[in-house]
Amino acid sequence: MRASACLVVALALIGAACSGSSSKGASESAATGTTVPPKPCPGTPIKFTEIVALTSPLGNATQAFSDGVNAAVDGVNRTCALGRPLQVTICDDQDDVNANVACGRKAGSDGSLAILGSIGSFDDGVKASKLPAIFVNGTSPFELTSPNAYSSVNGLALGISAASALKARGKTSSTLVLPDTPTFEFAGGLLVKLAGTIGIKVDPIYYPQDTTDFAPIAAQISEKNDDAIGMLPTNPVVVVNALAQDGITPDKQDIVMPDGIITPDAIKQLGSALNGMLIVSEALPPTDTANKGIQEFRADMQADGKNPDDPNVNEAAVTAWSNVKKLEGALLAAGPAVIKSLDSQKVVDAVVDHPINRPEAAPYDFRKQAMPEVPELSGFRMFTRKVAVLQIENGKYNVISNGFIDILKPPNLSASGG
Repeated sequence: MRASACLVVALALIGAACSGSSSKGASESAATGTTVPPKPCPGTPIKFTEIVALTSPLGNATQAFSDGVNAAVDGVNRTCALGRPLQVTICDDQDDVNANVACGRKAGSDGSLAILGSIGSFDDGVKASKLPAIFVNGTSPFELTSPNAYSSVNGLALGISAASALKARGKTSSTLVLPDTPTFEFAGGLLVKLAGTIGIKVDPIYYPQDTTDFAPIAAQISEKNDDAIGMLPTNPVVVVNALAQDGITPDKQDIVMPDGIITPDAIKQLGSALNGMLIVSEALPPTDTANKGIQEFRADMQADGKNPDDPNVNEAAVTAWSNVKKLEGALLAAGPAVIKSLDSQKVVDAVVDHPINRPEAAPYDFRKQAMPEVPELSGFRMFTRKVAVLQIENGKYNVISNGFIDILKPPNLSASGG
């Protein structure tokens, strides 16, 4: 059902992807694309499936995601590190529930051992596959509650981290701007409460999803007179411009959004108007060349004929690449005997028993709940509690948090705005 894809995206403040549906007919089949090893690697392939909306309105960002997956798989297979070829099929669910289910059913019958990295626009497909889901995004009820799901990033953590970033910047109050739906109102109430536990007073504003004129919303934000703003705009270009008309700009006042909202196209349209904008992310940007993981990512992309400095290559591509590298690390740690006789349960055992701490991504541990001190989160499968705080300057993402911070124990970050 459609709500399944949007529930925790709402909680995570990353729900812009849920606003559109292509609603293709049931007769259209799900398209697929499979990575091919660049050099021969003997043995039976180790198969996984990613479900992604490649031909939805999110196509540009998702292509970078696919490029990241392919670069990682090709990097593993260049050295035949696992002793068998790794194969990842990328199945396009077209942002359509029927195609999503078709992807899941195909994965369940083609020898795939698990759904890897992304379950697509809905969680119906992963349920239909009857496969475990590993290194997924923690943005649907399935990913947050099913014992068959293991999310190395987490939508809830990302939502909480917006308040954490502002706390780290020395702020004490924030206006929270969300679409006006029951799900987002639930999310807003939860985030108001959690922000209070770290000393941030949050004032929510909810706007109709079909809003096109954001001038009244900007006026409401101005009237709140809070230290900072946390927001989930369905159209960031329109919202940022409306705020600027009211004198609210990220170079004057801290404004924070979750990773994925500011698209490469939005950066191109807004230009210097984004200077100072804060972004919370569970992966470092591909431009952070001092980071060893990012260095490896860039090398794999270049070896695959992709430009890591292409504006469309962002944190989503880094996350997609990193998920494959985490899988590789967990399987290598499990050992050759396990790899030789892999099945779905052995894959799960390997990734659970061997957390892989990658320098380019927030750490995770599938063996324990990441935030046991927060009773409101006890019913969710949360395995990470860290996030990076980025700042946009001249179209580039700069890491200002010195790596990943604990979202419940934010450090002090120097504040340049507000």
